[in-house]
Amino acid sequence: MVDLTSDSLPQPRLKPRDGVVLVPAYTDLKLHVMADGPTDPNAEPLDQNQPAGSPGFLAGNQKFITRKLWGLANAGPFGHAGKFTTMREAINLGHNGEATASRRAFQALSPAQQDEVVEFLKSLQVLPLGTRCLLVNEHGQCLDGNDDR
Repeated sequence: MVDLTSDSLPQPRLKPRDGVVLVPAYTDLKLHVMADGPTDPNAEPLDQNQPAGSPGFLAGNQKFITRKLWGLANAGPFGHAGKFTTMREAINLGHNGEATASRRAFQALSPAQQDEVVEFLKSLQVLPLGTRCLLVNEHGQCLDGNDDR
């Protein structure tokens, strides 16, 4: 467990307001239809939210709770069911149903703008305890030249 308000962590740190720590989780925590019908590859063949063996269970699942983006860069594989290797794959292949407009908006961006979105998503990471810099690679090595904070 990590105290996200600890002064020993690198800046910026979360600060409590009236005893509450607000965390920018980047989610609406809502259930969304993420498939275009039962044959969509994003649909799950079973709905494990229903009683086993029931008609609802066997009907499959197309609804998923919006995953938090805070810490996304630490959490591959990607997508609601973890079936995509890259963030770009998850955006392009994992967003149908209610998310179709979001996927199309991403696809309408220029390649450079798409790269910027992916780089922003990569920045949403939880740094390992004891990290002395704000920008690290996948091995936890500092990339911002401030390894001696």
